[in-house]
Amino acid sequence: MSTTAPATSSSSSQSTGAGKPADLLGGLAAQAVKFPPIPKSDANVASAYALGWSVGDARTWCRHETSQHLPQVAGIKPGAPRWNLLIDQIAFQCGQLHAYLASNPTPLDLSVMLTACSGLRLDPNTAEAATNDAAKGHLGDVDTLNTGILQVLWATESELAKAYELGREMQRMCTGPTADADNKTVLKSVARHADKVHKLLITLASKLPPNAAHATDNSLRLWAASLHAGGDETAEDLLHQGWRWREVLSGEAAGNDGLRLTDYIGAASGLSHQLRQTALQAARRLWWLIVLAVLVAGAGVYLISLDTKGSIGAGITAVLAVFGFTWKGVGEFFGRAAAKGEEQLWAAELDWAIAYRFTKLRNPPGRTQLWRPWFMRKDRPTRAHLVRYKKWKAKWPDVDVTADNV
Repeated sequence: MSTTAPATSSSSSQSTGAGKPADLLGGLAAQAVKFPPIPKSDANVASAYALGWSVGDARTWCRHETSQHLPQVAGIKPGAPRWNLLIDQIAFQCGQLHAYLASNPTPLDLSVMLTACSGLRLDPNTAEAATNDAAKGHLGDVDTLNTGILQVLWATESELAKAYELGREMQRMCTGPTADADNKTVLKSVARHADKVHKLLITLASKLPPNAAHATDNSLRLWAASLHAGGDETAEDLLHQGWRWREVLSGEAAGNDGLRLTDYIGAASGLSHQLRQTALQAARRLWWLIVLAVLVAGAGVYLISLDTKGSIGAGITAVLAVFGFTWKGVGEFFGRAAAKGEEQLWAAELDWAIAYRFTKLRNPPGRTQLWRPWFMRKDRPTRAHLVRYKKWKAKWPDVDVTADNV
């Protein structure tokens, strides 16, 4: 009994004290391998984006009397059957948001818009049913539907309204040259809409599917830079690229589903390059801190070697305990900082890898065009990524573009 009490007291003292200098390494290692949790996406935001794109498709058809901007669907005839399928898609996406809004304590919902969708369906037995003229005269109805949806979403959920606007803006950008070739070129369409699309993507990045917003924004940057440098892309190329962007942003496909082993290898290579560049820049600007860090690290190793018998280590341990710190806590602090920084860099490289994978540039600018003095003078990182994209295509042929089966 006489030996039990002192042992318990000693154990309690160790558990509440500053611990040992060796705990510094344990705390550092434990936290350095932990990455922050990935923010959860909102399925309703993805639905709102898809709805905005679909309503835009309906408006483009009515305005230009063409359905060339729509992907072909096996077994669905052009004209009224294809129009009715588009309206059914709008009704389904609108119904998803209606169910969400109806479950919340809000006086507004999309029930009126659902009824309007039913009124937009066409009779497939009319004389115009097999032509694009089948939807003629419904532009006003589609505009009313669009306005009604926006009024409800802005009044209830601003994030859903922004996602809906993002879908509409990207639809106009990607389908405009195909539907209205006489008045829009690919370069003009991208230049006109890219800035607003970029702002909405960044605003909604944490709510859209993982990696979708940043990867799409990176891909759009590659497109804009390529066109600005003289790359030659057709209206059909932009349309097919838009369908790929839509699939990822609407949640129909995950951004990293298309990645292959070579893509991860390239991302890891890019991460190591970024770490080296960051270290070199820090070394030039904060050389005195590096010298200080080396001295502190050397002192830490020395203290750890004195853990069991050194008076210096015991003295510093006592000082830490006075201020409520522990060796393990100090290690965990620096470990969390290291893990967060490395995770952010890896996420950025992965977003670029996804962008390289699903970006479709059939005729990017040549080397001479890329290194003209005036090209991307204010945005050299984007030029560097465009150069890297071309190198990836040359190094890993599986990154090369292939024709879309649509």
